[in-house]
Amino acid sequence: MKNLTLTIVMACIIFAGNLLRAQEIGVQLSNAQSAYKAGNLQDTRFALQQALGEIDKAIGAEILKLLPTNMGKMAAVVAEDNVAGSGFGFAGLYVNRTYKTSETMNASLQIISDSPMLAGINTLLALPAFAFDPSQKKIKIGNYRALLQKSTDESGNVSWDVQIPFSSSLLTLHCMGVNEEKEVTEMANTIPIDKISKFVQ
Repeated sequence: MKNLTLTIVMACIIFAGNLLRAQEIGVQLSNAQSAYKAGNLQDTRFALQQALGEIDKAIGAEILKLLPTNMGKMAAVVAEDNVAGSGFGFAGLYVNRTYKTSETMNASLQIISDSPMLAGINTLLALPAFAFDPSQKKIKIGNYRALLQKSTDESGNVSWDVQIPFSSSLLTLHCMGVNEEKEVTEMANTIPIDKISKFVQ
């Protein structure tokens, strides 16, 4: 009975959050229309940017629902989920989820639309080989090309970055405390990139 009550309360909170976000988008669009009719293009643009930011945040919330609740042995720290949209200090959509078992074993998953790093990653993936940097290699995650980079600090701790460009976005999985490349790629393969890409196109 307690679980049912908790589920109903959580559903109401989520519904109320979506309703408030929809109302905020409506207010901003109304403000943009009023400013445009008054010939105030600066305020029109500002209101439209605010509305787009709210839409990006709504899209980000949907993407978070698609992300795995576990990454290998690590569980998602849902309380630390972070979503932002354009007009909120970002050029586009930003989604972040953290996974942990301990401070020494953790991972973070980031999705950034229109990332400034996108062109550089695509250029590296187009090169025939990485002879200049043995810590980097090209891999496939699902149907997507990805850049895998291994780093080792002075204490011998290993960390990994898997960067996957798709659509006009960059997905980055950063892992610490995982020693085997196979384990990292297996975790990356649990990310439903095809489904995510439909939201960010």
